[in-house]
Amino acid sequence: RVVICLTVCFCSLGKAWLVLVVFLRILVLLFAGYPLFQDEQERFVCNTIQPGCANVCYDMFAPLSLGRFWLVQLTTLCLPYAMFVIYTVVKAEKGRVQCFTGAYILHLLLRILVEAGFGVAHYYLFGFHIPKRFMCQQPPCTTMVDCYISRPTEKTIMLNFMLGAAALSLLLNVCDLICAVKRSMRQKSKGEMLVERMYAEEQYYLSGNGNQGMPTSWIHVNPWISYTHQHPRASHVCVSAFCLSFTSQTGLDLPCHCDNQGTPKAFLKTGLLQPPRVSEVKLRLTYFLLQQGRPPNKSNP
Repeated sequence: RVVICLTVCFCSLGKAWLVLVVFLRILVLLFAGYPLFQDEQERFVCNTIQPGCANVCYDMFAPLSLGRFWLVQLTTLCLPYAMFVIYTVVKAEKGRVQCFTGAYILHLLLRILVEAGFGVAHYYLFGFHIPKRFMCQQPPCTTMVDCYISRPTEKTIMLNFMLGAAALSLLLNVCDLICAVKRSMRQKSKGEMLVERMYAEEQYYLSGNGNQGMPTSWIHVNPWISYTHQHPRASHVCVSAFCLSFTSQTGLDLPCHCDNQGTPKAFLKTGLLQPPRVSEVKLRLTYFLLQQGRPPNKSNP
């Protein structure tokens, strides 16, 4: 259930972002960035014998180690995603089948803010270039001291690579946000259409025409309704598959799930302790949808 919900919520851009973070940022940092910056301070050499001068100059050159900065950045960037996954797992374990579009959009906004904030900090702290020589004159240095950085070209390449990966990640997040907002609008539109169809069907059955056959215009809207109409003597029905399909299209939360024997444990917040018959399922589902939002220019049944 959790895997299906996450698959429905995530579009291809979200999956591409996850691959980018794992393979182009985390693995590169662990296997290339960490060895490169591991001995950075030891290889920072200054042409002085004054005690403490080299340490002060290194602190001025690198107030924060690039390797640690990238580690904090990636850890913070993964927090919104981890929170979204935990939220999805908790809701799915409670039997609430939904698409989590709102939570997904919120976690995308957090990711964009974190990525943009760290990008600005990265620029002001380190820039785009690692110099070969650094000059400083701070106590306890008595004169202007020249200090030399180890492997400056390799570090510059690594710096620009991580900046490029961060920019690409930010672009994917923005595009994913646009995609999620458009999908949410489509789900809302489909939900309103299905609510109107359900309302019309309820009026049809309550008016006493339910035994005369079903209008063919409803069959293509909800195949499940067609099935229950053709099998009116079915004693029980497991509605989890329908709930998940309906929720993925409309974004409406239908809190129903079945046990291992296929018996509905809970159905649409109705408080039923026994599995409902098909006719009850249709009417109670329609009533739940009408509670979510009523069609325009329609009077209550």
